[in-house]
Amino acid sequence: MSSASSSAVLTRRIAAWHLCLAAAPIVIAAYYALVRLDVSPGTQMALYVSANAVSALCCLYAARRHPVLRRAALFLAASSLVSVAADVIFYFQALVNDEVPYPGVADAFYLAAYPLMAVGLLLIIRRRTPGWDGASAIDAAIVAVGARLMLGAGPRSVSLRLIGGYLGLVLYPDTVYSIQTLNGTYQVANYLDALWIASGFLFAAAMLHPSAPKLVSESNAATPDATTGRLVILALAAMIAPTSILFQVANGREAQVVAAAAVCNVLFLLVLVRMTGLVRAQRLAAITDGLTGLRSRRYFEEALGNEGARAERHEQPLSMLLLDIDHFKHVNDTYGHNGGDRVLVEVTHRVQELIRPGDVVARYGGEEFAVLLPNTGPEQAWEIAERVRRGVGAAPIAVGPDRLSRVTVSVGIAGMPAAATTDELVLAADRALYAAKNAGRNRVAAADGADQLPASAAA
Repeated sequence: MSSASSSAVLTRRIAAWHLCLAAAPIVIAAYYALVRLDVSPGTQMALYVSANAVSALCCLYAARRHPVLRRAALFLAASSLVSVAADVIFYFQALVNDEVPYPGVADAFYLAAYPLMAVGLLLIIRRRTPGWDGASAIDAAIVAVGARLMLGAGPRSVSLRLIGGYLGLVLYPDTVYSIQTLNGTYQVANYLDALWIASGFLFAAAMLHPSAPKLVSESNAATPDATTGRLVILALAAMIAPTSILFQVANGREAQVVAAAAVCNVLFLLVLVRMTGLVRAQRLAAITDGLTGLRSRRYFEEALGNEGARAERHEQPLSMLLLDIDHFKHVNDTYGHNGGDRVLVEVTHRVQELIRPGDVVARYGGEEFAVLLPNTGPEQAWEIAERVRRGVGAAPIAVGPDRLSRVTVSVGIAGMPAAATTDELVLAADRALYAAKNAGRNRVAAADGADQLPASAAA
């Protein structure tokens, strides 16, 4: 075979949808390489949004090339473009503020992308199964629409399977992102970004594949089969039955039924909002100390792990303080547990006023507190520890209606990179705290053996 013939065969075999699939690992690798090197944030953002941008362009191409797909493809393109806008807003907030509010403007755009995607898929479903409009209305939710698309009748084309892969690939990171955001463990540029990028290119490949027009090929089946998958879809649909009623009677102008369905929908949404609030409240209760209102030890350990990884990645210092109220058992024995609780609450209040915005303070034990100091070296950590020690002991604390007690704290300091890991950091801070207590209390000690505050100055 001549070189010209080989080239022609190769050209025929390498299609545009192949290039989309091949682009995914390349873009993902380049994106994480830039993240790891911590360079060119703008290029990082461009690589990340390229998946949805390419997806939008491919949907627009499909709308122009395949008239039968036009309406559905335009809604799908709109969904991808809204996702691009959400990504740009998210990354802009992350780069400028180093923190993205949740929920925020970006989340509103992410949320808007789902109904657009749902409408696009619903239009495909109606073309595939035109006689099943009632069930299609029930499947209006994006998860149900996706499952209906994959489990319903009609030809199982390559394009359809690629969309199925896209749905599975995008719903998992979306779910994990919500969980991580609620529990405070989400970090920008974690492994979820790879799944989102891959899903975008997968969807783009689906729209470019030659079998894309078959997405709207009508099914020969008269009615849906009673498969296990369909029973699952029906179970999901039952949760939003009022929507089905609303769609089916709207054309009949049955005002009472329409009103009842609308009220049911409102009540259902209110229940969802309430359930979301309860979940968030339970999460907050799980990470909050009931007496002091400080973060719990569990939350502190999670934050320490995140900040430790961040400090290592950016080669920044990280310090922590461990504080212990001196002779707290004597306070409890003398003034009772109510008096001890008053001391804990007041010490909490003073510590919170003496640390910086962005520092994390938690109740670490009974009378022990921990303070996480991001991007803080040994000298600055010592200054903060001294400020806290002096501030706590500056004035007596009311332990009863007419009773005052002078309370002091001992403080241990440790930092990274002197400590190689976060576990070593905690152990070093704990050893420093005991050194301060053994040296007479009401003083600061550092894990690196720096001079402790003289007893005369600690008074």
